[in-house]
Amino acid sequence: MTGVIYDNNFTTHKCLWDEHYSENPQRYTSVLERCNSLGLIDRCIKISSRQATKEELLSKHTAEHIDLLESTEHYNDEELEQLSSRYDSIYVHHSTYKQSLLAAGSSIELVKAVVDGRVQNGMAFVRPPGHHAMKTEYCGYCFINNVAIATQYLLDKTAIQKVLIVDWDIHHGQATQQMFYEDPRVLYFSIHRYEHGQFWPNLRESDFDHIGNGSGTGFNVNVPLNDIGMKNEDYLAIVHNLLIPLATEFSPDFIIISSGYDSAIGDPKGEMLVTPACYAHITQKLMSLCCGRVVSILEGGYYLKSLAESAALTLRALLGDPCPVIGSLQKPCKSVMETISNVIYAHRHYWDCFKYNIFYNENLPEIRYNFFDEKPEIYQTRNMYPKIDTSSFDIILNNIITETKLFNPKIKVGLTSKVVEHSNNLKNSEVYQYLKLKIGNLHILKERQLTIEEFNMVYSTEYIKEIKNKQKCIDKEQCSITSIKNKFIEDDSDNPVFNMFSFSVGPLLQIIDSIFNNEIKSGIFVSLSTASFRKNEISYTLNTSIIGANYAIKKYYLKRILIIELNENVTEIVSTDQILVISMHGLLNSSTIINGNNHINISWSKKVLNEAEFTIMMQHLILPIAYEYNPELIIVSSEFYSNKIDGIQMTPIMYGYLIQWLSTLANGRLILYEQDAHDNSVYRNKCLLQCSKSLLGKPISKLCVTNLLNLESKNILLNNIKTHRNNWQSLEL
Repeated sequence: MTGVIYDNNFTTHKCLWDEHYSENPQRYTSVLERCNSLGLIDRCIKISSRQATKEELLSKHTAEHIDLLESTEHYNDEELEQLSSRYDSIYVHHSTYKQSLLAAGSSIELVKAVVDGRVQNGMAFVRPPGHHAMKTEYCGYCFINNVAIATQYLLDKTAIQKVLIVDWDIHHGQATQQMFYEDPRVLYFSIHRYEHGQFWPNLRESDFDHIGNGSGTGFNVNVPLNDIGMKNEDYLAIVHNLLIPLATEFSPDFIIISSGYDSAIGDPKGEMLVTPACYAHITQKLMSLCCGRVVSILEGGYYLKSLAESAALTLRALLGDPCPVIGSLQKPCKSVMETISNVIYAHRHYWDCFKYNIFYNENLPEIRYNFFDEKPEIYQTRNMYPKIDTSSFDIILNNIITETKLFNPKIKVGLTSKVVEHSNNLKNSEVYQYLKLKIGNLHILKERQLTIEEFNMVYSTEYIKEIKNKQKCIDKEQCSITSIKNKFIEDDSDNPVFNMFSFSVGPLLQIIDSIFNNEIKSGIFVSLSTASFRKNEISYTLNTSIIGANYAIKKYYLKRILIIELNENVTEIVSTDQILVISMHGLLNSSTIINGNNHINISWSKKVLNEAEFTIMMQHLILPIAYEYNPELIIVSSEFYSNKIDGIQMTPIMYGYLIQWLSTLANGRLILYEQDAHDNSVYRNKCLLQCSKSLLGKPISKLCVTNLLNLESKNILLNNIKTHRNNWQSLEL
């Protein structure tokens, strides 16, 4: 349920005296053409466009501002250019007034459609852009502030009480900042090129220390970029370390994205290197908040190919399609890390997530402003943008588009179970009936056993020998290679041990086959068994997740598989660099813990992991490692016991967010493997429900993170980062 607004009238506004002007109708048509070529528009619900009323415009602009623009409908060309010269980077056309009304009114209609429940989220392809349009002044191609007016409509006319505006346009949206600078109901978060004031709009108030005023203090967050050439890792470092922790704590009811794509690779204004897929990743991360009520409204973007591809992948993310893989992310640049530290310093007194942040530096940041030119009385209107040869970037972007695999099977989630007894039936089980009641029917995969041939394919004699050498077996006679092979590889259908073992592994292999045959995007493997293997049996030692990973490596030639083990430490039996295991448990400074390039043990000494600690652990530790590793498949293995004695306690909602945040990786190819369950507790069912909703793209409840962090939490996180940072560039502080 994604809404989209577009209108061919958005092509009428154009510069009459400069055919090379950057803001032109081709920006709109290129986006629509690419979205249509990917079949995205037909999958959306079309929202009718309309012009904004004067009353709606007056919520953020003066009557004089509106009346002057209206009067230009009757100007001749010379008068239009003369008026345009009074404003910074502006041209006025006879259609500008009506098209500006259409852009603002359409933005309102889209957010209204989300609030009314007609759609879950949406995207508005409108122009002119709006985030530079001030209360009484046209500026930077903008006349009416579309995002600000839509935001004010939400606050004045609906039950929405808090709005997060994320502005990723390369230029600072100074007008949006000014309009909500004292309003604590609006959190304005802007990532923009700044270069200590030398990049347009060259304003001192675009720096990190301008944080709001009065009751709005702390609700204006500027993330100034002081170098060019920023990459995906730099933007995602900002997202993980600043945006998501801050947005989670703010807990908005609605999110509006000022979607400018002039930070995308090849754009002559931005001079950044962000790939189109990165915008999809940021969008899906925002969709995990505020019950998925996210609207994207087009702003800038002036290299048509990257603009169109970036906007299309943003819409694709809103539709719930898997995020394209963006490659292995490396260490963020020094300039970005300095900016992140400065932002945390400026906001440390206003947000709990920054109070005990690992990047907090007590030293006063240096503030530099290097722009001292005087504002001209008359602005240039012609020959501002000479035609640029984009052929070299065309080649680069064509390669990026070709290499970006858009994986999107029709079925989002496949469900299967560990059926030890043939009498068990997943559809009749209590857990399935619970999930069906809450979210409807789930696609059930056929039952499957591990075969002798598959076992031999996964495990060589040499690997069995490694397991034998690493594990302590109670029955020494059982540990010989011969006895192990005899016990599990004997081709005998009456072999009860292998029979039980094969039923516990086969369903996982069925999910893997279904994913890599493009039948499903992700899978859930639940246990219906009330019996489990004893820990001294070799069948327990042959961990199901490891078997599945090795199977995927051998059959589908995968090179990187990420296994997340919660409250279980299986890293001692990993024998290949093609598998990375992140094991999270309650042990701290244990001599039995092994860490390395493919073993990561996250030790959390507190019995209960609260939601704030979970958020910072995910954003500062697990996700940076996962993005650097760039997995092709993710397996999350856990036991859902509310009364577990020797593990870390997590709420069902936290499990939902764990799955949601990991799902942006590996093209969404994620498997949730539930280890043996001994009951059908309410807690267990709720955990499976939240995880199912995450994989289906359905909204989940908000995290509660206020006032939950402390110095102990920070030190535990910092100790874990120090333990692993030598092996992972993304953790270098």
